[in-house]
Amino acid sequence: MRRRIESSSAPFTGLIDRFVTTGYKPSVPQKEVALTMMNMEEIDGLGFGVPFDADYLDWFKKEMKAHGKQVSTVCPDTYMDPKIQDGMLMARDPGIRRESIELCKKTMDVCAELNGADILLWQAHDGYSYPFEDDYAQRWDMLLESLDEICAYRDDVKVTIEYKCKEPKTRQYISDVGKSLFICEQLRERKNLGIVVDIGHSLIVDENPAEALALAAHYGKLFHVHLNDNYRSVDDDLMVGAVHFWETLEFFYEMDMVGYDGWLNLDIWPSYIDGPGALRESIKRVRMFENLVENLPREEIRSLQRKGDLVKAMEIVRKTCIKEY
Repeated sequence: MRRRIESSSAPFTGLIDRFVTTGYKPSVPQKEVALTMMNMEEIDGLGFGVPFDADYLDWFKKEMKAHGKQVSTVCPDTYMDPKIQDGMLMARDPGIRRESIELCKKTMDVCAELNGADILLWQAHDGYSYPFEDDYAQRWDMLLESLDEICAYRDDVKVTIEYKCKEPKTRQYISDVGKSLFICEQLRERKNLGIVVDIGHSLIVDENPAEALALAAHYGKLFHVHLNDNYRSVDDDLMVGAVHFWETLEFFYEMDMVGYDGWLNLDIWPSYIDGPGALRESIKRVRMFENLVENLPREEIRSLQRKGDLVKAMEIVRKTCIKEY
């Protein structure tokens, strides 16, 4: 199955971090980054950020149409504004919480205008760092109330929550697939609420990404997929399949088995290497994994899994993917 590919703009930017605060490369104007991405044949779609400069939306719509690209994710700023350092949808300050909810509603309007797939909520600052810092139940109530209002605002736009266990806070509240599904269950009437499974975020919380994807899909909540890799300790955002080859292969196998045909977001952060080159290599790896899975006898493997015949299943995968062996 050939799925549509989107990319974050990171490979084309300066890529700052807390050590090199000026960026590893020269900064590039927003429109130039967008045009570079639009001109990449390998990319099917681009994301869009809210808020934006007054003239940018009209320019973006015109150029996207001219380049034959689609809009994938529309993202409100959930992490760059220091005003939300105490939280966004869980902010103790009701005024900041209200501003955050209204920003999400505005993002939903933009998503509908652009025919985007969904809006993405990575709540970077909705977390804590110390013992005795939080009234946990109170803040969970704030989160559920905020998400409920956002989803109710317009049911024709999907709202996708992105879980991550840490960074920038040492503990984020929406930290794993289980908590994400719990939120969806608590707000079960909001059919437009779902989950993005990010391979890297799944790895750093010590999940098996394929299992996380399968669970999200099984309960009808798999709205989006992010691809990258890391060493399971921090969110390195390395090139796709660079470290965890077999886990990434199984992830693609599960996408086929559950029939996921949505967007694949290449969420990589190539700080000190060739950014566009890393993106193109990641795209080639995506197509490689798709082709490998296409050649697998998937139903036979599923049957072996259900019978618990691990050795035979592993043999088939090895012989199919590495034909010399």
